[in-house]
Formats: sequence, C-alpha cells, structure tokens
Amino acid sequence: MKKKAAVTMLAAAMTGSMLMGGTVLADEASDLPVVKYAMPSTYDFTDVDLVEAEINKLLAERFGIQVEITYINAGSWTQQSNLLLTGDEVDVIALQQTPLATFVNNGQLLCLDDYYENSSEAFKNVWTHGELEGTKVNGSLYSITNFRNFANVYNLHLSEEIVNEMGIDVSTIKTFDDIEEILYQVQEQYPDIYPMVGQNLNFMVNGWSWDGLGDESYVGVLADCGQSTTVENLFNTDDFREFCEYTHKWYEDGLIMADILSNTERGDNLILNGKAFCHLNNDLCAAPADGIVLAEILPAWSTSNSYASLSYGINSNSSNPDAAWQFIEAVYTDSDIATLLVDGIEGTHYVKNEDGSISYPEGKDATTVTYGGAAMYFIYPNSSLTPPLSSNGATFFDDLMDFNTNATHSIATGFVFDSSEVTDEYAACVNIMNKYYYALLDGTVDPESTIEQANQELEVAGIDKIITAKQEQLDAFLASKEAE
Repeated sequence: MKKKAAVTMLAAAMTGSMLMGGTVLADEASDLPVVKYAMPSTYDFTDVDLVEAEINKLLAERFGIQVEITYINAGSWTQQSNLLLTGDEVDVIALQQTPLATFVNNGQLLCLDDYYENSSEAFKNVWTHGELEGTKVNGSLYSITNFRNFANVYNLHLSEEIVNEMGIDVSTIKTFDDIEEILYQVQEQYPDIYPMVGQNLNFMVNGWSWDGLGDESYVGVLADCGQSTTVENLFNTDDFREFCEYTHKWYEDGLIMADILSNTERGDNLILNGKAFCHLNNDLCAAPADGIVLAEILPAWSTSNSYASLSYGINSNSSNPDAAWQFIEAVYTDSDIATLLVDGIEGTHYVKNEDGSISYPEGKDATTVTYGGAAMYFIYPNSSLTPPLSSNGATFFDDLMDFNTNATHSIATGFVFDSSEVTDEYAACVNIMNKYYYALLDGTVDPESTIEQANQELEVAGIDKIITAKQEQLDAFLASKEAE
C-alpha cells in the first residue's frame, strides 16, 4: 500500500511545497491503524523512511499503532497545514503560526477532554494544571503544548572577536543607550561591517516587551512584559515607540544594515562570517554559538500564549482519532520513541557521549546530517525525554525546566483570544500590522509619521472594536482566575 498518496497529490498541486514521507508498512503490521503525523521542518530529513520504520517497530509492540511521518517545509507550513486540516490527510499535527482559537472556531480540531480524562497516569504527569490550561479554548482542551522554552530572555549577540579586540565588558551593556555607545565605536573602528543586523531575515528581533494575548500580529497588546492589565494598541505603547525611536536613529546613522527588510541571512551567521558586530535576539537558556557572546537586555519573561503558540492536536476530520491519541501518548511519554523521532537512529544520525549528551557523527552537522531533528528539538512534542546535543550541554533539558519555572510570566498566561466576533476587523488589522510592524521595528521609517498613518488605517479597520473585545475577554479570564 502506498503511503501519503493523498498528501503528496495535495502537495504537488501547490507551488514551492516540500513534503518528505515514509515507506510501505511492514506486512506484519499492515492490519494496525495508521496515524498520519505532520510537522514543520527546517533541515534535511532524507532518512525519514528509515527512522519511521524503527519507530513503527516500537509503536506496534507498545501501542498497537503505526505512523506515517510527513515533514513540511517551514516556509509553506501555514498554507499546507491548513489544507491538510480540510480533509483527513492528517491525524496529529503541529499547531503554530495561527492562534489556537482560530483552529477551534474553524472546527478543525477535536476536543481532547475525554481522551485526557482517560489517559495514562504517565501522560497526566507530563504537564501541570496551569500548562494544560494554556491550550484550552472556552474551557475545553484542544491541544497539548510541546516541551520547549516557554519564556525568552532578550539578549544582544555580539562578535566575541571584536568584543575582545575592543576590550568591551559585556556585563555593562544593559540599556539601548549602552548599545548605542558601542555601535558608534564599532562603526568607527570597523567601517567595513554592519554594526547591527536583524535577528533573522527581515526582522530586528522576534518580539520584545509586549504580549499579544495569543495574537502574534499584535493587534491589541499588554505592555510591560505582560504585567499590565490594560489592552492597548501596540503602536501607542511607550515600549514600542521607544524601541522604534532608537532603531530609526541607528538606521539613519548607518548603524543598521540598509537592506534589513530584504535580508535573507540569520544574524548569528552574519556575525560569524565577519559581516556584522551584533544583533538583538530572543533566547532561551542555551549557550550561544562559538564566537558569540551575550549581553542581557531584557530578563526572561513568557507571553500569555506561551503554551498555545506551539502545540499538538488531532484533526477533527481524523479517520483514526483513537489511534491518534495513542500516538500522542506515545511521543509524550515513551523515551525510546521520542528519541527516535527527534534524534533519528544512533550511529547513523547521532552518537552518544559519555556525559549523556549526543553529537553528530564525525564530519556531520545540523545542515548535513540526513535526519536533522536534533537541532529542532523545540518543535517536537516532548524532547525532554531525549538526550540533548553536546553543544547545548548535558544538563540542557533540566536547565530548560528551571529556566521556564524562574521566568516572569504574563498575568494573562493561559488566556486565548477568541476573534470570532471581530473576524473581519481582525483580518483587516492584521494586514495593516504586516504592512508597518517590521518597517517600524527595524528602524527603516520615521516612527512619528508612520505610526500616525498606521493608526489612522487601524482605526478605520476597527482596531478599537478588537481592543474592546480583547479587554472584555481578558477581564473575564482574570476574574475566573481569581475565583479559582
């Protein structure tokens, strides 16, 4: 029997798609229910067939199911994942880049309340009550969050070589004024490199001190790292305006790369290749790449949608929902299955180290190994069951748990905005935010005049109605939390 025929046909009809799947099921397991599982990829997964075969041996023995694994290029994930959810082409799927409430309101996800209630004790011990609350919509569980950093610390990444040559004490870099002073010095001493570049591609940094309340287009936010209880237009917050005033000044003075809005390289790569000095970055507790040092600018904090921003759910059109739940239990509780799914096959895709960590086989790295899951541990369901990469350290996943616990949490943690009452207004405002947000954040436009123009368009599009809806829902959410 040919696997993923429907998925492949669907993908072939879409420009620029990149689907990679498994092989024919073994004869002895052909009578077991098959779970179709999809998630985004950013590396090479040529050997997914081999890994899938090994996983299926364990799934057959321990859970009585089989799996078909489909990796979809991250660049086309939103389009393709939504298409997969229109039919039964997928059973278990990663949920990201779209608010969880949107999937629920579209009727694309199965309610998981009964499955969770009847799940194994091992599964119930994976997440706390608060973490499960973060993937509920209208009081019902629709997805299971994955294991990753639920918070970010906002650092300045700097070239270690230049820092040492200039004798910079990175511990003294705390504010934008501190950054600015060093940028001018670097511009003078190293005129052939960019003093500052973006974190990745066309954006200065992935977020900052505003909480979009489950909305990563930031149409109505909480300021002050989610400690405010008042929903505001992002463009009117002091934090955003201050950020943009600094970056615009830096851009005008040639401190930021001129073509940042069309950049296609990662900030770290530009630094390591000798093209740049620094960039802002939202980090977790991992050590930086060799050749880069960090200066903490904004301490670790987590947004309200930290649990829902990447989670796993079951397609409401699934033809095998019971088997799909069994697969979810398997990848969240079985370390052997989780390790195969994340890291691939020992000896082929990784080797074990004495300290319990793993490394790529000799001569290989994340970009050349033929199963690149280890470098994207943060996308899989439960990588805490797997050994960490040596570059992150042998205690990385334990450290990550501590990092999550000790971070500042938004007062709205677990809140999920339901935009169903303002669908048209929300869609219009998202388009306007997309038009102005990165240009402002990157400093390429004048903040005062651009924000004035953007706000005029947002008001016409109905942002006040959206903010009112968010505020009402947030007030009810906070009241319910107090009543618990």
